[in-house]
Amino acid sequence: MTGPAAARWHNLVQGRLDEMERLQPGRGALGPAFWDARATRFASRMSVASAAGDPFYRRLRRATRRRSTVVDVGSGPGRFTLGLAPHVASVVAVDPSGRMLDLCRRQARGLGLDNVTCVQGRWDEVEVAAVDVAFSSYVVTLVADGAGFLAKLDAAATDRAFLYLGAYTADAVLDPLWRHFHGSSRQPGATYLDAVGVLRELGIRPEIEIVEVASRVRYKTVAEAAKEYRDQLCLPDTAEVRRELRGLLSHWLVPRGDLLGAPLKSVPAAIISWPAGRRRPAGAGRTGLTTRSPLNL
Repeated sequence: MTGPAAARWHNLVQGRLDEMERLQPGRGALGPAFWDARATRFASRMSVASAAGDPFYRRLRRATRRRSTVVDVGSGPGRFTLGLAPHVASVVAVDPSGRMLDLCRRQARGLGLDNVTCVQGRWDEVEVAAVDVAFSSYVVTLVADGAGFLAKLDAAATDRAFLYLGAYTADAVLDPLWRHFHGSSRQPGATYLDAVGVLRELGIRPEIEIVEVASRVRYKTVAEAAKEYRDQLCLPDTAEVRRELRGLLSHWLVPRGDLLGAPLKSVPAAIISWPAGRRRPAGAGRTGLTTRSPLNL
């Protein structure tokens, strides 16, 4: 039986996907083609080298050992997969995008890693052997069946499971631009607090760490930024839209050295973790919350 937290999750995510579909038919499905088209851009922004400074990577390193087996759900081109692989026994990278996994395999070969296995498919479709540590980064908020996703993540691990999610909503930052083009605010999405609610309905008592993550996205030109913002804002690719968006972003973006960046220098994120496979009665106890670093936004 679906509980209120799982139902809320489904309604929030599905409402957002429906909005995307209405604005750009075909997009709301978020199928492999959607991610294939963005794979190269993701790989350029999420390099293996950049993982070392990420607080989530550091947390995963503390939770794993040389003999640990790991699964990365929604691995993309393999930022965390490839960062962890030299330090563990094996990593399975799961992703629906064949292009993302091709980039992951190519980088693994270049790094001389032979302990990375790539499995193409959505998490609810694939079968993987049990591992010590299962994790997923910035994926579950795109999945309407959050309860199913999280229950499977818990079942896949024998030691510990992890989620990495934003602890703020990017919509709050993009809202002026969204309102400018669409005339109203965006449909609200699920948050890390909603994920905690679903986990507790599953009988899981998660631990939460709030961390600060430096904003890594940089653009060489306003035109380059406009292309990405047009995608985020679900806007049509017309000369009029491109011209208007470039004009707005010329005042919106902030110089970061020789490049341009978003207004925020850093953003808060949530690392949610729990001992896997040890569910307790739903609602028992409280969720711990600790802040690892002061936020300097």
